[in-house]
Amino acid sequence: MESEGHELDEVKLDSAIADLMEAEAPPRPQREPAISSILPELPSQESLNEASSGNDAGLAATLRQKWAELCGAA
Repeated sequence: MESEGHELDEVKLDSAIADLMEAEAPPRPQREPAISSILPELPSQESLNEASSGNDAGLAATLRQKWAELCGAA
């Protein structure tokens, strides 16, 4: 004796499979903040060159001269 076939509800089946897959999946890690929001914004190289050409030019020249003396080049 065979029993009557059951109507397959594909929507319920898909939903049940999705629930099972979701339960077995490892938890997703939280998104890390973007690097641009972590790191400070640095000044451009041009603005650094302009700043060093003012008062620090004498200091830079003195340091270069000392370095040359220490290396034996002067």
